[in-house]
Amino acid sequence: MFRPVTLIAALLSVLAVAGCTSAAGMAKTTSARRTVEVPQYELNKPELLDQAFAPDRLRGVDVCATLQTADLAKYGAPAPEFTPDGLGTCANYMKDHNGKDFDVTLYFDSEMGDPSTHRIGGLPAEISDNGSDTCFARAAYTGAEPRLIAAPRGLEVQVRGEQADMCSPAVQILADVVDIVRTRPPISPRVSGSLAGFDPCGILDPAAVRDAMMGATPDSTGGEGLYGCEWFGDNSVAVEVSFNVGSLQSSDQAPLDLSGVMAVVVPTNDPPTCEIEWEHRKNANAAGDSEFVHVEVMNMDGIPMDPCANASNLARQVRAKLPTA
Repeated sequence: MFRPVTLIAALLSVLAVAGCTSAAGMAKTTSARRTVEVPQYELNKPELLDQAFAPDRLRGVDVCATLQTADLAKYGAPAPEFTPDGLGTCANYMKDHNGKDFDVTLYFDSEMGDPSTHRIGGLPAEISDNGSDTCFARAAYTGAEPRLIAAPRGLEVQVRGEQADMCSPAVQILADVVDIVRTRPPISPRVSGSLAGFDPCGILDPAAVRDAMMGATPDSTGGEGLYGCEWFGDNSVAVEVSFNVGSLQSSDQAPLDLSGVMAVVVPTNDPPTCEIEWEHRKNANAAGDSEFVHVEVMNMDGIPMDPCANASNLARQVRAKLPTA
């Protein structure tokens, strides 16, 4: 639900230009009027909008250190703990200047709705609230993927509190985050054994993907965000590999042994599909959730094949490419 929010129009006019110009040379001068050129983006194509946010680069940035660098003290008293929650997500549950709750969560990988009407840090952006206590500010770094009917993706800052206007701080924090990632990103030390720094689109050899598709040629390799990848064969077989945080699915099937790691096997019939998941690292966040790997083979046109045999072979190859947590 959208509603008018105070200060946003004025703030965005500053932040859009801030993403395209330098702060150098701010002394007062007299010169001919000139127009600041704002980049135009094609949001209906899957290309990267800003090289600073390339997936390989963004996966190497420490999300909690980025949020900490955004100087949350401007808005109140940050909590000592910056809490990771999933891959590419971090939160701080702080107090505002009046001692009220002021919770800030940063997502490096967020699905966008319509980022065509705003600019934050020079990037196409959208701002929404839930009509009460939470505001969401998002800045896109990749366009949509029409082949997948997928939305643009970007950075997101979610702010929850008791102020009348939660969107102005959300926009300002996101603008600071965009600038930090673009100009001085804190490099992640990569927790030993974590999946966070690995590219799901690059972890498999092309031959392994073709074998899982019964020899078909994928029409393209498409990221499903930073931590997921899908391939589509010309015979309508689809393959997915993703890295997640949470709990494994349950299944009444016998588990699959991946060199000592037991994986859950989940077959379904319509269309014939097989999902395989295994725990990679325990206690990946404060809630005690696990990092886990998801491998899926889907036979959308029902050609003669065994999706679980193909998914099992693929899972063995993915497992062999990953470190021991």
